[in-house]
Amino acid sequence: MKTWTDRLPQIPFPYRGLPAEGPWMTLEEAAARLGIGPYHLNVLTYVTHRIDLVRTTGTELAVTRAGVEAELAWRATASTGQKLRRLLKDILAAL
Repeated sequence: MKTWTDRLPQIPFPYRGLPAEGPWMTLEEAAARLGIGPYHLNVLTYVTHRIDLVRTTGTELAVTRAGVEAELAWRATASTGQKLRRLLKDILAAL
């Protein structure tokens, strides 16, 4: 049965065998790097598509390191107004 993840790019590595400091990271690593929990990371990836997902050789999903770094950079430089606008937009998108 096909799922929405079938459309994601596939990488040639298993989830637990991703290269260290490579272009991808596990969901747990990404959440820890961003200082957020798994639910918030799911919102960033599934709902808002701010961090790109890729499929591993198994059925697990991983994220791009570039997406996580871009999110960190945005959080460090965005004004309070920008963060509030983004929060409102994300809430509306999740409804």
